[in-house]
Amino acid sequence: MEKRRCVKTDEITVNMLVHALRDVFREEKDAGASTKETGDLILRLAGHRDKKLYLTDGEHKKAVQALNGLRDTYIENGRYTDGIDTVLMRIMNARYRTYRTR
Repeated sequence: MEKRRCVKTDEITVNMLVHALRDVFREEKDAGASTKETGDLILRLAGHRDKKLYLTDGEHKKAVQALNGLRDTYIENGRYTDGIDTVLMRIMNARYRTYRTR
């Protein structure tokens, strides 16, 4: 058993995370950096159907950075960021829970 951050999710949260991480994936691919961690997280989110999402510390950090980048893009374009702010705060306030590896 290990400790991971537990995030309550719904369809909007998962879709917003996939959208933000997709942009990060493209940037990493263009820069020639490793895309394994981001790609694995996107694939895991694409098949996610549970009410709770358990993130490792690395995945949590990447999700926060991706959402913050998406938020910056929206602000530059003059769009509202209310939905992104909600998802970002939900992920930033996630607490550690024990997670059983299967």
